Amino acid sequence: MPPLSKSEDARVTELASRAIKARDRAQYRPTAEQKELLVLAASLTGQTLSDFMRTAVEERARRVIADNERIVLNGQSRETFLRALANPPQANDRLVALLERYAREVKSRP
Repeated sequence: MPPLSKSEDARVTELASRAIKARDRAQYRPTAEQKELLVLAASLTGQTLSDFMRTAVEERARRVIADNERIVLNGQSRETFLRALANPPQANDRLVALLERYAREVKSRP
């Protein structure tokens, strides 16, 4: 996934900060079949329906985030990547200019 532009990053940050409120309510209305499934699963774990749904959603959110923060390479791709790390190519003029531009324009967050 390509990095976000400054404006996209700012927008995502703004939306996330609005969404993160103490005890903010998220609503979900399951079908009768879905509720039956959820109630059964909750009872098998000894949790209330609300606790089961909360922990299930948290677990799924953590998996989604982890999956998007990790890169998995197959054998050939892994070998190519490791070779490039061990023997990096020389920086050309375009790369040097890009790095200089990045240093000027991108401010790290504390």
